[in-house]
Amino acid sequence: MKTVLLLAVSVTLSSCALPQGGMKRGLDGAAGQPAQQQYFVDETVDIVTDPPGAKIFVNDAFVGYAPVRADVRRTWRGDPRYQMTLDNVKIEARPVEAGQCAQSGVFGQGSVKSPPQVRFSMASCAAAAPVRARGKK
Repeated sequence: MKTVLLLAVSVTLSSCALPQGGMKRGLDGAAGQPAQQQYFVDETVDIVTDPPGAKIFVNDAFVGYAPVRADVRRTWRGDPRYQMTLDNVKIEARPVEAGQCAQSGVFGQGSVKSPPQVRFSMASCAAAAPVRARGKK
């Protein structure tokens, strides 16, 4: 009787050891880890340059020539049991004409919403410090 009872308990416990559907591969590729749900926020940002026509990159991906509207998907990072943070958005305007300077900015720090419009002045170049020859004072 004890043997039958022990056998029944061991079979019951061993069947609970595997999740329903067997082992699954999580997003991190680790066997046996449950797949994690991805949380994200979709935002739209209008990017304008003065003068227009600059090449626009959002998170290092070319999205078009200014003025352009870019759809940005920001993913929540971290453990849902603790405070999570949103990815930042990097926007870069690259010049297409002589005399213009590359402009860039990082938006959405601290998980705040990205601005609905970003403007860059392509003529706003930081003045370079004069280079002095070595040995001369």
